[in-house]
Amino acid sequence: MLLPPAEGYHVASRRIIEATTNAGIKTQVITIESNVKSVKNNGNWTAVGSKVSSRFLPAVFSGIDDLLTSVDVASRVRSSDCKLIHVLNVTKEAYAIVHNLLRVKKPLLLHFYHSPEVLADDIFWMRNIAFRAGLHGRLLKSHVLTVNSSMYRFFVEKLGVDPERVHYAPYPINTNVFRPFNEKEKLRIKLNLPLSRFIVAYIGSLQPARGVPDLVRAFRLVADNFPEALLLICHPQRKEERTFENLIREQIRTSELNEKVIVRGLTSRIDEVYNAADVIVLPLTRPYWVDPPLVLLEAMSCGSTVITTPVGAISEVVQDHRNALLAEPGNPHVLAQAIVKLLENPHESHRLARKARETIIQKYAYEAVAKNLLKIYNCVLSHPN
Repeated sequence: MLLPPAEGYHVASRRIIEATTNAGIKTQVITIESNVKSVKNNGNWTAVGSKVSSRFLPAVFSGIDDLLTSVDVASRVRSSDCKLIHVLNVTKEAYAIVHNLLRVKKPLLLHFYHSPEVLADDIFWMRNIAFRAGLHGRLLKSHVLTVNSSMYRFFVEKLGVDPERVHYAPYPINTNVFRPFNEKEKLRIKLNLPLSRFIVAYIGSLQPARGVPDLVRAFRLVADNFPEALLLICHPQRKEERTFENLIREQIRTSELNEKVIVRGLTSRIDEVYNAADVIVLPLTRPYWVDPPLVLLEAMSCGSTVITTPVGAISEVVQDHRNALLAEPGNPHVLAQAIVKLLENPHESHRLARKARETIIQKYAYEAVAKNLLKIYNCVLSHPN
């Protein structure tokens, strides 16, 4: 596992490792995370150093560094006793090429966390070229693992990859960590949130694709009829988020919502935010890098009532009025109507929350995903080269 630059990829990668390890699958992890407890306290984790260092070009984004580090990883893999290589990072292209050039005689399973729709994003320029060149599952004879059906179809129907080399497994969610607490009042006191107000929460990046401006417009409509409603926006307050945060704060000010919206950073216990809120709203306008979004699966696992949009793989997880409510992307009026519906009907809200939890336990829990992965590993190992 080479450390991914995107937070969602990193979290998903670590959870896949946890799920497989907890299931008793013997794993060895190679990573460039050198300062984490998993590396220091676990003999099955090996940290490799970055090969290129530059103040102006972060090593994790450097193609040269990807290649050099991949050589190091592939060399270690070749001399190890492992049977299969499961690559979790976003620099799969560099590693796949090196793995082939060094003639590492171990099957390769490359994990993709996104949908084809995001290939136009800047971060995926190298991946887009690699797909068109047929590097994944075709020319290099690797196996690929997807987390949604659209990516699965893309490999088989658009790229012509042998269906026996394309596999599917959803993200694993630790349902013992992300679980209902039934301590809303205590959580609100701890998080410094009002006890009696109806709280609508958004958790995640403020990038435009996440639809937060639509949520603010929708909440303006909600607040007109329900003045005690409160919107909580929690986002990673990184440097690249500042421009988006400034725009959202200006929108809040001009919409006269300063007293009705709280904008703050993420907490180390995001599961507490899911449980403290009455409704979680994820109004994405298009598929995002990690598809379906981890925050959607986490909130549902916590037994939260969710309102979201049917973009990308979200519609593979959510069924409207069964385990969540779906709203039309980019339509604040429809989004406001969905929020009001749950505000006025707490029994329906509780029913959706219960069904959401059931969905995650049945399909996305560590145990369920690990069983699926074990079947895939055995399939890859038994497949002729």
